[in-house]
Amino acid sequence: MGTLTLEHGIAEYQWATDVAFDGVRLEILAPEGDMLFEVSVPEGGSITVNTFGKEVAADIVIAAIELARGTR
Repeated sequence: MGTLTLEHGIAEYQWATDVAFDGVRLEILAPEGDMLFEVSVPEGGSITVNTFGKEVAADIVIAAIELARGTR
């Protein structure tokens, strides 16, 4: 597990794999430990963000995308 440093706090994250997905997923966790959203980083193709229909602050999404881009 790691942490993202944000302007107004921190957020924890973890990397996950999925046998049905050719790539890795960056899971951003809420303070309670539940998944807030995920960033999918495929072997080929575009990085995508799934917020599961939740409203998420832009600064945490941007920080997560920047971290995910660094894996390529």
